[in-house]
Amino acid sequence: AVVSTQSGHYGRGKRYDVIDEDTAGDSEDEKEELSDNDIELDLKYVKSLESKDWKDQDHYRVLGIPKLRVKASVKDIKKAYKFMVLKCHPDKSQGSTKVDEEAFTCIQKAYELLCTVEGKRAYDSVDPLFDDDVPNVTEHNKQKFYAVFGKVIEANAQWSLIKNAPRIGTESDSIDKVNDFYNFWYDFKSWREYSYLDEEEREKAECKEERRYIDKLNKTERLRRKKEEMARIHELVNTCYACDPRIKAFNEERKNRKQEAKLAKQEAYKKEQEALKLEKEENERIQRELEAQRQLEAKEKAEVEKKERQKQNKLIKSERKKLRENVKNCNYFATDGQNVVKSMENLDLLLLSLSLDDMKKLNESSKDTNNFTVKYRNILESHLTDQENKTKENLMKAKQSQEVHKEQTSNSDKFTTPDIALLVKAVKMFPPGTINRWCTIADYLNLHSTLCKTYESKDIISKVKKLQSKEGDDLKSKINKQAYENFEKSQKQRIDEVHHAGGLSSRDTMNTSLAEEVATNGVFKKKKTAWTSDEQKLLEDALKKFPQSIGAERWDNIADHVGSRNKKDCMRRYKDLVEQIKAKKAKQ
Repeated sequence: AVVSTQSGHYGRGKRYDVIDEDTAGDSEDEKEELSDNDIELDLKYVKSLESKDWKDQDHYRVLGIPKLRVKASVKDIKKAYKFMVLKCHPDKSQGSTKVDEEAFTCIQKAYELLCTVEGKRAYDSVDPLFDDDVPNVTEHNKQKFYAVFGKVIEANAQWSLIKNAPRIGTESDSIDKVNDFYNFWYDFKSWREYSYLDEEEREKAECKEERRYIDKLNKTERLRRKKEEMARIHELVNTCYACDPRIKAFNEERKNRKQEAKLAKQEAYKKEQEALKLEKEENERIQRELEAQRQLEAKEKAEVEKKERQKQNKLIKSERKKLRENVKNCNYFATDGQNVVKSMENLDLLLLSLSLDDMKKLNESSKDTNNFTVKYRNILESHLTDQENKTKENLMKAKQSQEVHKEQTSNSDKFTTPDIALLVKAVKMFPPGTINRWCTIADYLNLHSTLCKTYESKDIISKVKKLQSKEGDDLKSKINKQAYENFEKSQKQRIDEVHHAGGLSSRDTMNTSLAEEVATNGVFKKKKTAWTSDEQKLLEDALKKFPQSIGAERWDNIADHVGSRNKKDCMRRYKDLVEQIKAKKAKQ
């Protein structure tokens, strides 16, 4: 809708875009039409206004509708404007023309602002009479919840982009309705905007860049105020939620239901456990009865078997006695006294091996002496043959067992003391992780051993385990002791050879590094003098300074560092020191 004013020279030729009632979110669909009596003409207030302060004025009061404010429709604003124009036009004034012009200008400004969608919303958003305060969480507000928060929610509902925003409701509302209310307000969409409070006026810009800069400043300030407004709405909803007695009742109800469900679950669990306990006790009772029944049956069966065995033994004794009498009647089938004793022994052995049926058959055949004799001798001969075969078999097994034991003993004893020393050295040379370690150690011993050349991996493993035991510790100590004695013996032999040849004394030789002497024209001369403490210190420093990682040049560098010794002397001295240290450790 468009309205034009041609009253005097004020606003002549201007056209304004006014709010359409069908599209305005801040007007009601059906409402009583505004009458002249509803318009409040406050001439004293209107004539006290100045046009330069138009932004700080109450435009609804200027138009005479201070009570309608945001609820004012396009028709209300239009009618109020026409009414004020008729009452306050400068042409009808009898007093000061300047005051009337200022008042009319303010009326014109108010209408220009409120007759457009953007202008009305901009002013309504910052309506000075609107209360932006949020109630606090107090006992009074909790008790008077519907009265306190009902008005606040009703007032703030006018900012909703969505019509018919849900209100606070009543205490009889269901939990779903209350949840819908809070879901709506926590996701509240407000149409409030703060362009009316722009401090910089875009129209005053002198160039395009300045206008852009002013737009940027205004946009930033609007966003800040919008953010504060949304924070205020959220604070309002949080406070409302904290004071809502329905939420407290719902929480208590939910807590009670949860507690009831918990108690019911515990009761069900308790019943289930009792049922399981009863079932377990019943099963245990049944098991005890079954076990008692089984033991009773086993006992009865054992008694029956015992009686059967007793009966069987009685029959066997009776048959043995009969057979013994029958053989005795035949003089044990012997011709002289010595054969009788032997026959009696064979009879005793035969009686122990014959079954009841065999003895019955023999006793039955005793009526015919010849037949009895043949059968008895055949059975005895067969028994003796079986005994002889068993004896031979046992002897063969015993002999084989002795041979195996002898072979194992020989394999374990074929390690000599030098071979054990070689084994200890090989174990250190080939540590765990070496591929085919035990086979490699066995090959090493077969290569360097002077006596045995048939070591296998199983022999090596068995000997290493033995060496790792307490017995092996004693053996290793003996080996180390013997190695030290051999070392002392070889050193003493070399010293004696030099001493008898007229060279160094044994005491001087022990303080030198393998003193070497050469014969020149039949006279022994010293090739190298003894190592001094300074040379020894230089050698130790050089060994630390030049590690093995250097490679082949190491000993050349060491000899250069010592200065008074060559490469061979340094190497000999190092080997002597290593042997002395090893010998001391072995002696300890």
